[in-house]
Amino acid sequence: MNRQKIIDFIKKEFKEGNIRNEMFPMMTQFGIRDYSETVHTVGLNYITAIGRHVEGITSLSECPVYPYSQTGYYGQMVAENQANYEVKVNEVRPDSIWYSKEDNNPILICEFERYEKNRRKDLKVKEKIENLLIAYHQLGGNIPIILFVYWSYAGENPGEIEEYISILDNGFKKSDGSYIRGINALKTKYLIYRCVASGNADNLMLNQWVEVG
Repeated sequence: MNRQKIIDFIKKEFKEGNIRNEMFPMMTQFGIRDYSETVHTVGLNYITAIGRHVEGITSLSECPVYPYSQTGYYGQMVAENQANYEVKVNEVRPDSIWYSKEDNNPILICEFERYEKNRRKDLKVKEKIENLLIAYHQLGGNIPIILFVYWSYAGENPGEIEEYISILDNGFKKSDGSYIRGINALKTKYLIYRCVASGNADNLMLNQWVEVG
């Protein structure tokens, strides 16, 4: 598995949008209504579709992750420290997980979430990033790529996103007082993107994907 090759493929697709244009014309031509979870559904399925275009990878949308006690239950996907991650941990369900076809190990985990200038909804972005970190450890802490994409209207300027992204490096403390440590930067690289939604709530185009940082 060549991590940089996969990263380059993701960056190229987000920039040029060949898969978007071919498979998701509602993102680039027809528009999407901002209703319920419609944008979220289209976005996460697009990211999963990208994975299916990468040689040697299969990808799933909304796949539950839980710290299994059996070594090798799914390839090598066991929690880094089962004493920390097996007890009192709720199931998390990343929006997209990519797996190696060769050994079934996870290659990438992703969340796609809306950002709004609203403190309560800001916390949803924070929660999604925390869930990524939990899933990362539950899957063994040896995942090459973490992808987080937040979408927002063109005129909205995310304010605290850097603070939330730092959770991936620094870890966080759960409500029960337990500490979830950050990623191992020697093994894992994270990509942060903003999907800019242009148009109006009745007809949004999701055709601008911008790398952040």
